[in-house]
Amino acid sequence: MRFTLKDYQSDAVEEILKTLRFAGRDWHERGKRTTFALSSTTGSGKTVIAATVIEALLHGSDEFDFEADPSAVVLWVSKDPSLNEQTRGRFIECADAIPPGDLVLLDKNYTEDSLETGKVYFINPAKLGRKADFVKHTDSRHFTFWEILANTIADEDKTLYMVLDEAHEGMKAPSGDEQTIVAKMINGNGANPPMPVVWGISATVKRFDEAMKNATGFSKEPNVEIDPKRVQESGLLKNTLTLDIPDEDGDFSTTMVREATLDFVAVCEQWATYCAEQGIETVLPLLVVQIPNKAAGQRDSEKGREDEDALIHLLLETVRKNWPDMPADCVAHVLGDRGTIEVGAYEIGKVAPQDIEDDHRIRVLVAKDAVSTGWDCPRAEVLVSLRPAVDDTYVTQLLGRMVRTPLAQQTSVERLNAASCYLPYFDRETAKIVAEEIMGIREGRAGGGGTVVNKVLLKPVQLTRNPAVDEAVVELIESLPSHAKPVAAPKPIKRLLKAAQAFSQDELVDEADRVAHEAMADVLDAIVAEHQSEIDEQATQILTADIRRIKAVHGEEEATADGTAAKEADATTVDDALRHLRRQLSTAVVNRYLRRNMEAAVQAEYEDDDLGSANITEIRARVAALAFIDADVRGQVENAADALTRYWLTTCAGQIKALPDSRQPVYEQIQDMAREAEPVAIEIKTDELVDSVDTDSVPLPTAQQHVLAMEDGRYPLDQKMAKNRWERATIIHELGDDSARGWYRNPSAAGKHSLRIPYLVGDEWKSLQPDFVFVHERDGELVASIIDPHGAHLGDAAPKLKALAQYADEYGDRFDRIVAVGVERDGDLIGLDLKVAKTRAAVYGSDADSDSIKALYEKLGEVYTKIPDSL
Repeated sequence: MRFTLKDYQSDAVEEILKTLRFAGRDWHERGKRTTFALSSTTGSGKTVIAATVIEALLHGSDEFDFEADPSAVVLWVSKDPSLNEQTRGRFIECADAIPPGDLVLLDKNYTEDSLETGKVYFINPAKLGRKADFVKHTDSRHFTFWEILANTIADEDKTLYMVLDEAHEGMKAPSGDEQTIVAKMINGNGANPPMPVVWGISATVKRFDEAMKNATGFSKEPNVEIDPKRVQESGLLKNTLTLDIPDEDGDFSTTMVREATLDFVAVCEQWATYCAEQGIETVLPLLVVQIPNKAAGQRDSEKGREDEDALIHLLLETVRKNWPDMPADCVAHVLGDRGTIEVGAYEIGKVAPQDIEDDHRIRVLVAKDAVSTGWDCPRAEVLVSLRPAVDDTYVTQLLGRMVRTPLAQQTSVERLNAASCYLPYFDRETAKIVAEEIMGIREGRAGGGGTVVNKVLLKPVQLTRNPAVDEAVVELIESLPSHAKPVAAPKPIKRLLKAAQAFSQDELVDEADRVAHEAMADVLDAIVAEHQSEIDEQATQILTADIRRIKAVHGEEEATADGTAAKEADATTVDDALRHLRRQLSTAVVNRYLRRNMEAAVQAEYEDDDLGSANITEIRARVAALAFIDADVRGQVENAADALTRYWLTTCAGQIKALPDSRQPVYEQIQDMAREAEPVAIEIKTDELVDSVDTDSVPLPTAQQHVLAMEDGRYPLDQKMAKNRWERATIIHELGDDSARGWYRNPSAAGKHSLRIPYLVGDEWKSLQPDFVFVHERDGELVASIIDPHGAHLGDAAPKLKALAQYADEYGDRFDRIVAVGVERDGDLIGLDLKVAKTRAAVYGSDADSDSIKALYEKLGEVYTKIPDSL
């Protein structure tokens, strides 16, 4: 695998491989058929995840501790041939262990009687219709597709894994007794048996799940579902979509194309400047112009074609007038019913959707439906759609194609983390629905595209650092204590190796990889020395094959061990024992430690002629014995790994901050892999795009003195804040004090821009982001206060209150006030002063339920402020 996976992608790969391991075993041992799905939002890298899984399935993976399935055959099914070609290209790009020759586009020219193991075959259902050649016998082909399928499934030495891409497609409920072609492939069509293993992939798998419930003889395993928040936090998706829609009825198509072009030219300049500053290859944005379909009566008429050509010519002339440097050959189209289009001075070539991203000559794309589903083009930055409002589903799907970031990461320039959409024929109500779906405010419709972004803006404004707020205020906020929450299943060894690679690449630590491995090897040496007799005993058992054999049991996380009769060991026996140690410490650490021991043995032999030949099998057995001794080997190695990673992150913090944007996500991932709460810096943005209206196009209220503001110093309160009486009352109260010098709306998402407070709920780590940080001047000194309005009636009120109390216990001396506001009484907001020891003690001693928290406010709470009548 050439790519470094995001954490959520690695987690998904592990889960899928576990399911496939047992699915293949269940098929051969019990004849049991398995189905499940990978469900994740558009832009999450589902194809990369699938390629990693299939590469491990066919060739094994040390990283995921997965042995290759020599019986595996993969059949990849998607509805469009161009999507298959795009997917095959993506596999070649990232799954380097799979030879390109083993990625086969399956069609009527395939003449073998069955599919071959170790290969991935791509097929689309259109090639399997009743009249298709691939389902007929011919002089040159003696086996139809269905017979090839049946022969493959029937072969006891093969396991056919079917992957259904865009799994919601082709799974519509059949009418009468008819099945879709995809359903016939899954369920059998009378001639061929059902599939052994079916793996669906989609942003919206509901239809697939419902169809599989009715499939005969399948065991439905839990879906692998990726949290959209993890995808958004990864940097793979843009933060923002802006929807520019006219305020009144009329024909604004030319106006919108002009505005879109000016925006496009500006973002091209911004990308050129940013890439030059970062020292990376320039991103070349794409302007997508989506035209309407021809009217029903004009689809095949000369008049319909002439009208379409006239519209395209008008649009391109508008683009050219507003983009003086527009290259002559930069326009292409993906109109399925057209070849090369000649209009005016323009000769517009046809291009396959999958080729657009890499063909940098294409800067303007004319499209209809071809780019709505499955298309992948991260450099698509600006869209102007001339479709009417009734086609909102098409636009929603198309937006899903535009939310990917060109660099697969966020940038430090907010505009470059956004995509712009100009929609002259959209009405406001339709825009409201689309915006709220994409932001997750309302449930999406079927076919909505599974798009998720943080913000959809209808009338965006740019925020920058507020000149009315002293920079010392920003510096104070950024210096406040903040901690990343530990991960649910920490992997300190993997974290250290990832850190070593990063610190070495950026030349922050000399020979970081060697230092990391030596630190862990020194721990292993110490364990060997302390448990010498146990090591000798276990090594002897391994060498006589009287060892505990490792076997995986379906549904169990850990391997179990069985005793075996004594017999002379061979290399395979020692490999079995080493495999268990690799599961504990990783393949990389064990292999490096083996090499270290072998080199030491060779050196000893060289220095002592009487030693005799170094016995490699014995050395390997002694290392493998570490897996079976009565000592916390993994724990001790993980402690050393954790300590070294923290040391590097702390001592190199300044150098890391100075690295370019392209390297920042790597270190953020390393920080987020911590097994304990570790300090992290707060980084307030230097610019931000926000909306100035709500989804009903009503202007949002504003406030002064925020660290980020518009040119006139005002800060628009977002839609949720604008409707929250408590939060607005808090802002009014704090800014009403003449000593107020600035404030910060702490982002609700746990990220580098937030003040974060981790806390435990049972065994699960969560993160609290208090709502507000206010800065006042007291006796000539700037001091910060945390004010967190959070209702005592809410289900998470108790753990969050205790987390804030613990934070006050540890860091209270850094703050003027730490106040939790939780109750409204007779128009007053009641707060708890958590800098008071008695109050904190009462919080710690209270029961974790709403009534107890309300009682706390009743007994110890004080009036924080009165809610203004205007709210």
